[in-house]
Amino acid sequence: MSVPRFKTASLERLRSYANSLMFDQCRVLHMGKPVTDPETGLVEPAVKTVYEGKCKVQTSGGLAAENTEGGIVEALGAVTPVWSMYVHFPYGTTGLLPGDVCEITEANDPNLKGRKLRLLNMQSEKSHATACRWNVKEVGNSNE
Repeated sequence: MSVPRFKTASLERLRSYANSLMFDQCRVLHMGKPVTDPETGLVEPAVKTVYEGKCKVQTSGGLAAENTEGGIVEALGAVTPVWSMYVHFPYGTTGLLPGDVCEITEANDPNLKGRKLRLLNMQSEKSHATACRWNVKEVGNSNE
């Protein structure tokens, strides 16, 4: 059974719109098994670029969560906001895997440039996806 033409055209327009909102640039690296250089004996990680191009960093949430740090904070029953982070890639982007690291190389928001985000899991497995969306977690901060 084929998809009606008007639905396909609408989905293509929506994908184009989602793509037009991706002002940031990034590089996604896959960290392979370490490799030993036979001449020097140095062990270095095998790093492979699996994507380089447009993206969009997104946050959502602000949901309250109990703070489990202990001490006075826990005793007072303090609640802290929890934010989820996502990176959106153009629809059809392939080759990305959980554990890959996305480095923001250029950003509309200067606070994002240079940030490194570990891909956790894809969240765009659906029939009418307009982008390739991944849940991410920042690399190299106290929340990792």
